[in-house]
Amino acid sequence: MNFAEKLRALRKQFKFSQEQLAEKLNVSRQAITKWETEGGLPDIENLMAIAALFSVSMDELLSAEKLTRAEQGFAYTSVTEYDVSRVMHFDIHAPGALEVRVTTSPNEKLRVQLASQVLQTIDKDYKVQIDEHRSRMDVDIRRSGEKNDADGKEALYIEIALPASFCGEAELSAAAKTLRLADMGFPFEFDGKAAEVFITGENSRVTLNCGIDMDMSAERLPSAIEINQINASSKLRIPQNAKFFTKIKGANRITFTENGKPAKYKGEADADNRIELAGMNAELVIDYGV
Repeated sequence: MNFAEKLRALRKQFKFSQEQLAEKLNVSRQAITKWETEGGLPDIENLMAIAALFSVSMDELLSAEKLTRAEQGFAYTSVTEYDVSRVMHFDIHAPGALEVRVTTSPNEKLRVQLASQVLQTIDKDYKVQIDEHRSRMDVDIRRSGEKNDADGKEALYIEIALPASFCGEAELSAAAKTLRLADMGFPFEFDGKAAEVFITGENSRVTLNCGIDMDMSAERLPSAIEINQINASSKLRIPQNAKFFTKIKGANRITFTENGKPAKYKGEADADNRIELAGMNAELVIDYGV
C-alpha cells in the first residue's frame, strides 16, 4: 500500500470518520481527503502526529511511498539472470542495502536486480557470482569497487526473483533497513539485520534470525513464522482475523496488543499457522492490526 491507502486503512481500523481524524490532527477534513486520494503528503509535523495517533513508525507510513516512487524508474540498474533447470536450494549472500526484496517468478530463471537512484557505477561496484553445486546454488552479491556497506545501506536496492517451480528452499544473509518477502511458497530463512520486515502473499515457513529489534508486518500469516533473537524487542502486526497459535522456546516473552492497545491472546490450539519465538531475553509484541 502507498501512503494514501495506508492512511485510509488505519482510519477505518480505528473507526474514525474523516472529520474525526481531522479534529484529532487539528487539520481540515479537506486535508484528510487530499492525503487519502493521493493529492499530496502531510508535512513532517503531521506525519509525526499520524504515526503517534496510530502507534506506527514513520518509516512504516512512508516505506511503501518511497518504494512506489523508486519503482517509477531507477536511474541506475544492473541485472543478472541465470537459467535454472531443476529444484535447488538457494543460498544467497548480499551486501549492506537500503532494501532487499525476495519474491518468486513463474519463469525458469533466477533474476537479481541491483538498483539505485544515486550509485552511478552500480554495474562496476557490485558483482553477482553464481555457483551451482548439484542441488545447491550459491548466489553471492559482492562489492567489487570502492563502495562500502555504508554506501549500500543508504542507496542500494536489491530484488531477487527465484523460479517458483525450481525453488526447494532458500536462505538469505544480508543487512538491510527493509526486508520484503512475497510468495515464498517454500521454506525461507533469513540471517542478519533488518529493521523492517514486510511479508505479503502466500508463504510457507519463514525463519528470521535477526540481531536487532524488528518491526514486522504480515499481510497474511505464513504457515509458520519463527523468530530467533537475543536481547531484542520486536513487534509483529498480523490480520485481526488470523488463526494461529504461539510457541515460546527459552527465556522469552510474547505479549499482545490490538491496534496498539493491550489485548488478550487470541490463539487457537488447533490452528494451522504457528508463531514461534526462540533465543534468549527476547520479547515479541503481536499486534492484531494489519
